Amino acid sequence: MQRTWMDRHRRQAARIALYGSLLLVGGLAWGLVTALGRTAQVQSQEGDWYGKDFAAMPEVRLLQEYVRIDTSETTGDEVAGARFLAAQLEAAGIPARVEVLDKKHANVYGFLRGEDPHPLVLHHHIDVQPVDPSEWTHPPFAAQIDPPWIYGRGVFDMKSIAIAQLMAVLDLKKSGVPLKRSVLFLGTSGEERGSHLGALWLLRQHPEMVRNFWAVLTEGGVLEARARDDIKWWGVEFAQKRFFDLTLCSGDRERLEQVRADLLEWRKFVTVEDLRLTGEARTLFAVYGPTRDDRELKKLLAEPEKLVTDLAAFRKLPLYLQSMLRNEPMPFPVEPAPGGGFRLVVKLHLLPGQEPSDAVIERLVPAWLTGNLPRTVERPPIAMHGSPVDHPALRETLEVMREHYPGAAVGPYFLPWSATDSRFFRRGGAPSYGFSPFLIMSTDTLSVDEENERLGLPGYVEGVAIYRELVRRLVTDER
Repeated sequence: MQRTWMDRHRRQAARIALYGSLLLVGGLAWGLVTALGRTAQVQSQEGDWYGKDFAAMPEVRLLQEYVRIDTSETTGDEVAGARFLAAQLEAAGIPARVEVLDKKHANVYGFLRGEDPHPLVLHHHIDVQPVDPSEWTHPPFAAQIDPPWIYGRGVFDMKSIAIAQLMAVLDLKKSGVPLKRSVLFLGTSGEERGSHLGALWLLRQHPEMVRNFWAVLTEGGVLEARARDDIKWWGVEFAQKRFFDLTLCSGDRERLEQVRADLLEWRKFVTVEDLRLTGEARTLFAVYGPTRDDRELKKLLAEPEKLVTDLAAFRKLPLYLQSMLRNEPMPFPVEPAPGGGFRLVVKLHLLPGQEPSDAVIERLVPAWLTGNLPRTVERPPIAMHGSPVDHPALRETLEVMREHYPGAAVGPYFLPWSATDSRFFRRGGAPSYGFSPFLIMSTDTLSVDEENERLGLPGYVEGVAIYRELVRRLVTDER
């Protein structure tokens, strides 16, 4: 199915919210995005990359090989990606297992045994977003290097992190250093399509495995930077909202289009009764507020209780911070339904601790607005709350970042507009944290229409080294 402009815009916004500078999440215009892109390129060119043979670096070669394996749902093969990763592990003497689920979906496991059998889990999803090659200036699965960039689907989301994790595991094995804690390298299926054969599969088929996890490191970190040498906030995700799908069906597309338009207006209506201050938001505001440039915003975040009792104060917050204090409905574009007719999927963004009860759903998607349209609600097993902020895995991650970027503000982050597999691992009892080690501006990773995904190689190479150091510190006695 051909994607609409609105669909592209929605998916782009979600990915930027997950990975990029929150300045861009607010919906800046094309001109500003382009200007930031030019600025980021100039900053990258000022870096120490001239004359470097990136193609000869092991971490770059491995990323190229992995990206060249099409693992998208529409045209790709996750099994091939899983087997590629398993081959790298086995060549280093690390036992690996590929769990083939069907002809094109698979999970991969690689295990290093330590004194403590409860492993640190290095997790990534194998699949990538579908592509239309005609919309790319570089072939999406060629992993072409055009210094200082590497282009290709998955170079950022999230095969770069996968290779950083892989190289950290290979380094541990090669070093021969005794491990005080076991390590599990884990690649899972279908995150872009709901994780039904990935993280959710583990919860259903291997719940004891997830309960045994000491901690999980996966995607979800946030970077705000004015420039590469001026980092405003580097966040490690410890919590996110709860996402549930409400689906409305009809044979009349125009009827659903009208409902969608009405819901987009309805979601703007907020009362004090809709506002909640969760522990997750309170935790973030306490460390995030002092880093704000705007004095009024800094003051607002210093008085979080006022934000949920004073509607005028609440409305002064940027939209992404408002989202951390309220439930929201987000209607996706109307699309053909399997079996005929049309459907409107409404993503229910609920605060931590909130269940999709009848009362909550009625407030977000009132029956008077949808009429007699049939509705269903999908309720996957999602964690009620975030992960502990005093866990050693989070503390060490933040400490490593402070050492590498002195003066940068780093801390835990509550992800408002996107969901990761952390929500499932947490439900299974495993603390899970979203962390990206790459100093990459959001304009360095995405173009406005979401195609031509790229990654700055200087930041990537530096991030791989940081990730390797972090993993060593988490599972050995080395500092």
